[in-house]
Amino acid sequence: MNQHIVIVGAGVIGCGLADELTRRGASVTVIDAAEAGSATSAATFAWVNSNDKTPVEYSNLNLLGIQAHERQARSVALNRAPWFHQTGNVQIAQTEHHMAAIRQKVQEHAANGIEARLLTPSQVRELEPSLQPPHLTGGAFFPQEGWIDVQRMCTSLLDRAIGAGASFVPHETVTNIQGNRVTTTTRDGRNRNYHAAVVILAAGNGNRKILAASGVDFPTIDPTDNRSQTPSVGIIGTTGPVRSGIGHIISGEGIVLRPARNGGITFTEHPTADTWDLDDPRIWAIPALLLDRARELYPSLENATTEAVRLGIRVLPKDGLTIADWITDDKSIYAVATHSGVTLAAHLAEVVAEEVLSGSRHQSLAKFNLARFAAL
Repeated sequence: MNQHIVIVGAGVIGCGLADELTRRGASVTVIDAAEAGSATSAATFAWVNSNDKTPVEYSNLNLLGIQAHERQARSVALNRAPWFHQTGNVQIAQTEHHMAAIRQKVQEHAANGIEARLLTPSQVRELEPSLQPPHLTGGAFFPQEGWIDVQRMCTSLLDRAIGAGASFVPHETVTNIQGNRVTTTTRDGRNRNYHAAVVILAAGNGNRKILAASGVDFPTIDPTDNRSQTPSVGIIGTTGPVRSGIGHIISGEGIVLRPARNGGITFTEHPTADTWDLDDPRIWAIPALLLDRARELYPSLENATTEAVRLGIRVLPKDGLTIADWITDDKSIYAVATHSGVTLAAHLAEVVAEEVLSGSRHQSLAKFNLARFAAL
């Protein structure tokens, strides 16, 4: 197959598509304004899950995402996807009210075919011996969940695509798409043009800006619009190496923790950060607040310090769900945008590649087209 495809964006979705498309015989060029996995994909907690995701079609899509990661983890060709750490998620309750909500969640997960089981306080401590919250009423375990080493995933998949003939063009910003021509600007101000049969936009919030230059109003929330009431800021902190014994994702009220690639812990909690503007200096007090919450659960973190903080703008379609659809009637431009990119990346790579190359749309994408925004 000699069909040339340009992918804009080298995050988890773009790199996954590059690998899948080259494996299926397409000629691929990946263009990114920076390096692989350095933008939205880098500023994420990288949690693979289907927790609290509605409606049922969206929950099912995320479950397919988990299953696709699991298949990659069994793949000899992908070296068993060492970037996927399927540790499971231990959700803890510190009040009876929270425990009741967890029981309801476990019931809902079971009804949707998602593995989950309730835990007594002693069972929580068996899974996480170093966990010592002031109060513990129980919890639940979600064994299919895990986290992604985003940098390793992006570079591994992109390197494999390059080995199969793909090209990677870093540090060029796409400024316009007209017909089959993609125009970029280099860091020294020069313009370059690339030609393709199909362009796939996987540039996160960059999709909106790129398409606006072509007169298309892409239905994601503009993160620069101060009138938007939808929170979009995510803040991720990582400590230096610790001996806390954290082996799972730990989710509680006001804090979520996971092991970090450097031997420390990575922590987040979106509602604490997303009510702030990025340019408000008070946002930088949040990492210390979150680390204090982590210490309440793990006293062994008393001497831990935060070594890295990442701020990111989440990609949010206007209804909060995923977009995967053709932009143009002639099927020359396809776009993907989702808040659940890490969870969905492996599945979207498979089904979007199939749609672009064969025209066959996977049933899991039926509710995630652009037509649904016509009435908004």
